[in-house]
Amino acid sequence: MVMARKKMLAYKWRHLLLVPALAAGLMAVPSRSQADVLGDLFSVFEPSDDQNTGAAQHPKILTKFGGEYKQVGLNEYILDIGLRLAAVSSMKTLPWHFTVLNTPVINAFALPGGYVYITRGLLALANNEAEVAGVLAHEIGHVTARHGAARQSRATGIGLLGALAGILTGSEAVQQIGQQLGGLYVASYSREQEYEADQLGVKYLGLAGYPREAMADFLKRLQAQSDYAAKASGNGGGSQFDFFASHPQTEDRVARAEDAAQKAHDDLDRDYDRKRYLSHIDKMLYGDDPKEGIIKGREFLHPVLKFKFTAPEEFQLINSTEAVYGQDRNGNVMVFDLGKKERGVAPASYLKNVWLTKLKPTKVQTFDVYGASAAGTGVTVDQNGGRIYLSAAVVEFTDGQVARFMFQTKSMTSALQQKITASVKSFQPISKDEAGDVRPLEIQIKAVKAGETTEGLAKSMAGEAPDKKALLLLLNPELEGKPPVKGEEYKILRYGEAS
Repeated sequence: MVMARKKMLAYKWRHLLLVPALAAGLMAVPSRSQADVLGDLFSVFEPSDDQNTGAAQHPKILTKFGGEYKQVGLNEYILDIGLRLAAVSSMKTLPWHFTVLNTPVINAFALPGGYVYITRGLLALANNEAEVAGVLAHEIGHVTARHGAARQSRATGIGLLGALAGILTGSEAVQQIGQQLGGLYVASYSREQEYEADQLGVKYLGLAGYPREAMADFLKRLQAQSDYAAKASGNGGGSQFDFFASHPQTEDRVARAEDAAQKAHDDLDRDYDRKRYLSHIDKMLYGDDPKEGIIKGREFLHPVLKFKFTAPEEFQLINSTEAVYGQDRNGNVMVFDLGKKERGVAPASYLKNVWLTKLKPTKVQTFDVYGASAAGTGVTVDQNGGRIYLSAAVVEFTDGQVARFMFQTKSMTSALQQKITASVKSFQPISKDEAGDVRPLEIQIKAVKAGETTEGLAKSMAGEAPDKKALLLLLNPELEGKPPVKGEEYKILRYGEAS
């Protein structure tokens, strides 16, 4: 969430581009014939100028994903890798842009016009320079094949249909959810597009002097991360907010990438460059940025704005600059943010007359949350021949702010309502001491000494991972089944300075 109270006061409800489960909850995957029809319907929205499209969306991406992450030497290093790959692509004269995003989400994507993004979460997972080059080469492939321009046209159309649904129902909340669905569609590629970007990426890797096998290597790393997330979450579903959400995984993508790599022989001058890569990510922020708030399981804690709350059971949280989002395996979605209100306006009045004016809730309940005034309501909305259930609540935070909870569910049971109510009532301020205890996690590159073991390295790791050894092995796959080698460098986690 936002870094300063002043900025939070100016906050308006907007939505993250990537909340994958919403697709399953609100729209079925179209058949091939339906997709063709949609493509024809939305062709009117085809961007005529890729560079202008990318330039217009760039600041919005920065806002949605925590801004650009900056670390001395790192940004220039990623730019050097990206430009080296772009120079051997079919759009070498394009004014390319390569940005590291300040989010722990493991992802990479591109916009039309040469705007390529990679998250620090992905950089933490990568094991060497060639793997990062493989990711960037894949995204460059999407740009040169104009996949982004094609999906942008369809996303714009779906976003407008969502806005139309909001107008027809008189619901601003439904309109916003429709816009979020449009953003989701932007984040999705077809299987054929993924194959094409893989093949182009493998080609660009070799032409730029990198081992072409690095593409398949990192696909395996992503699968390992997905398996780790599934075990860590305890629900077997893994993370819904990772690379595979915007880059659908198929069983044969790795095999195809490996096959493409074996068919070419290149003059390599960059190799895997593990040591150089590790030197550039040393002391890089890992996990949540405390200035934006941190997630501990189902709990969200903001040490700057000094509050915390707990999401309902089975909800997985993700943080953005503007809001905190959550979802469960059933496609239920939650959004939390802070809203500005005039002084003296009661939460019930704010809910009915400011936030949910168009919904016109008929029944608003008032209650207390940790000694603060609060109000909540539930509304059933007809949409696309079906119904969705919106549960909304506001809690007095300061005289000029309210904490806002919005839940969208496909059904409403007493058990689910109890979970939602418990989540709202978990909102509370935190003390200065509790806020001061929050320290950022950082990647530290450690040279192993004689006698050190994998178990010892895992125990020395900072953080609250449920299985630190599993996390250590995820970050350092070369330790799988092998003891650490004296003098070799590995990634571990250390606490940085408190904010």
